Amino acid sequence: MAKKSEKEKKSLKLNIQNKQIAKAINLKGIKEKLSKKKASKTKEPAPKKTKEKVEPVKKVEEAPRIKARSKSAFSEEAQKMASEKDAAAKKAASMEVEGTQEVAREVPKEKLGPTGKHISDLLPQKKPKPKTEEAKKAPEKAKPKFKEAAPSRDEQEEAKKKGGAKKGAKGTKFREFRDIKSRPFDSRDRAGLRAGEEPHYRYRKRKKKLTKQEIEEITVRPSNLTIRLPISVKELASEMKRKASELIAQLFKHGVLVTINDFLDDETTIQILGEDLECKIEIDTSEEERIRITDKTIQEEIAESDPSALKHRAPVVTFMGHVDHGKTSLIDKIRESDIVGGEAGAITQHIGAFLCHTDSGEIAILDTPGHEAFTAMRHRGANVTDIVVLVIAGDEGFRQQTEEALEQARDAGVSIVVALNKCDKPNFDAEKIYRQLSEHELLPEVWGGQTVTINCSAITGEGVKELVEMLALQAEVMELKSNPTHRARGTVLESEMHKGLGSVATVLIQNGTLKQGDSFVVDHYYGRVKMMQDEHGKRIQEAGPSTPVELTGLSGIPEAGTEFVVVANEKEARNIAGMRRQTVRQKSMQKVAPSLENMMAQAQEVKKKEFNLMICTDVQGSLEALENALRKIKSEKVTLNIISKEVGEVSESNIQRAAASQATIIGFHTAIESHAEPLLKQLSVDVKMHDIIYHAIDDVREMMRLTLDKLPVENERGTAEVRQIFKSSQLGLIAGCYVTEGAINRSHHVRVIRDGEVIWTGTISSLRRVQEDAKEVQKGLECGILIKGFDDAQEGDIIEAFEISYIEQDL
Repeated sequence: MAKKSEKEKKSLKLNIQNKQIAKAINLKGIKEKLSKKKASKTKEPAPKKTKEKVEPVKKVEEAPRIKARSKSAFSEEAQKMASEKDAAAKKAASMEVEGTQEVAREVPKEKLGPTGKHISDLLPQKKPKPKTEEAKKAPEKAKPKFKEAAPSRDEQEEAKKKGGAKKGAKGTKFREFRDIKSRPFDSRDRAGLRAGEEPHYRYRKRKKKLTKQEIEEITVRPSNLTIRLPISVKELASEMKRKASELIAQLFKHGVLVTINDFLDDETTIQILGEDLECKIEIDTSEEERIRITDKTIQEEIAESDPSALKHRAPVVTFMGHVDHGKTSLIDKIRESDIVGGEAGAITQHIGAFLCHTDSGEIAILDTPGHEAFTAMRHRGANVTDIVVLVIAGDEGFRQQTEEALEQARDAGVSIVVALNKCDKPNFDAEKIYRQLSEHELLPEVWGGQTVTINCSAITGEGVKELVEMLALQAEVMELKSNPTHRARGTVLESEMHKGLGSVATVLIQNGTLKQGDSFVVDHYYGRVKMMQDEHGKRIQEAGPSTPVELTGLSGIPEAGTEFVVVANEKEARNIAGMRRQTVRQKSMQKVAPSLENMMAQAQEVKKKEFNLMICTDVQGSLEALENALRKIKSEKVTLNIISKEVGEVSESNIQRAAASQATIIGFHTAIESHAEPLLKQLSVDVKMHDIIYHAIDDVREMMRLTLDKLPVENERGTAEVRQIFKSSQLGLIAGCYVTEGAINRSHHVRVIRDGEVIWTGTISSLRRVQEDAKEVQKGLECGILIKGFDDAQEGDIIEAFEISYIEQDL
């Protein structure tokens, strides 16, 4: 019999399974109940079921295989088996058609099992529970967005080959049996992408990257731009929507060498750069105007004030002149106090501010140092003053600082009164000083000019009263006025770091009234007046025009000479100071364009020795003066490197930094903190403390000189001529010499000269006279000389002996 086909086996297997399921769930009884229910509702006769008897399929026994003895026997057997196989296939197909017809009559509905009902419809259903009020209010859950994908064309064709359509198709007998195998959990499962999802969710399109040319075409560059200075090349390129390399190349064409992080602050250069790149650049100055607070000077503010609010103020008088000409002594006599006694070396080294009450009225006096190192202090004094008193010693006349003070007073455009001091001395010569004044275009009144001259003496008090009256008369003629109701403005004369009070500044109020609690801005620092004191240390609540005061409450130590302005509140003061500080930081980051001369100068400086120095002073003005004086020390051999400059006492951090950088600390008018002294010995740091500025300058100059190596100097001592060579098995070649000049000592250095050229320089290893060792051989004697490391001596060589001494270098 023919072999059963796979389809026949599959249909038999499904029939057996369906019969077993029907028997297990009592399918016959369930069908009867459902048919009665349906008949009572519809009253329609149920369809009759006809059964056709299916003959049982006889089992076909497979014929035994016969081993072919020859090729013809094998082919005959194969043909016979193929014909039997075709007959069995036709019979199975006819049986399959009959079976399908029988089942199709029994199933009235599509997409159902053999019972005609889904198994969920056959089971008893529970009544749904009534919804609670909360459940009714709750929103219904959104239905899933994804729909089941339709079967593809390949799947449909494959289903047709198997003899039936895919699940859900009409005319199917049974559901397609698929052996479901487990699959691994991959990345698409983790991303929530399943087989039933839509294709555009499963496969996301990658964005196409634009080329450089496309980016260049779609880039929109501004034609007008507003920026604030200074600005870095990188930031400017970002604002212009261009590459930084384009800007650098364009600047290079104009002779400006910059890098991407360099800052540009020249308005003309930036505007030319914008024209080259077709972009009009404007400079925003609104921020600068804000941090400047006001663009008016103090004199302009006073001139624009209401005339009824203006009041007379005391004149600000500055005493200037050469050192030791008696400026402070003269002020001392006016104030009837003893200022000189408190100054180290009897010379003024700080700018002093006093408000004197005299018979002629109040006078604000500024005492400036006369030493050449305090040029900046004198310059500040001349700029804030109304009248300059030029003090000249009658026994000495004009000196260097006298001429310098005169030029500064002229530059400031203030009135000048000449005080001829030391008129009590026998060698006082007024006529000599009058001639010198006329040479400097200051014709005295006694010679018919307009320059007021007063002969006085700080010791006897002669002429002091006349001097004060003359100052009051000058102030009356000048009609000095100010507005005390305006906000306070002034100038910082001095600043320092006080151990208990913090930052302290001496300020001269030039307009308005300063009150305790006022917020102010000075340079890139801010503050609020916590305490004010006058020159006597007395606390005051307010200070009017022409009043010097000492105040606390600053956020830092401002530089002397900076402007002091009161603002509305502390918040505004903090904001303005912060913006100023940012501007200072940006400017400090700017680099100077390199040039060949600068690079050559730096290469030469590398060869120089460096002397590291740290400066600590009591006040800002002394720090400035000492630094300027030290930088004037010129040397081609040593470079002075000031690594730190601070106001205050020498602290532990100063000592630790000095030890790390191998620096020397110079203290001027200050002290060492008590808990920092043990650290000095531990770290071996050199600290020099001074009270007089020219002593400090001389000390630094000497320390710089000592850093230089001593120069070797050769001193000729004797000459010998080689006349014979001796060979020694133990010592080698010994030069038999005759001393022609001076003396040869065993400790001398020697040089060997042959044919006028030096062929060897070294030391004497052994010196002998006859057969004995000798310490020294004088002129006219013979000796044997063994030179260390030299075995090539010849007759006729000249040996010169010399000593090396070391001398100190000059700067």
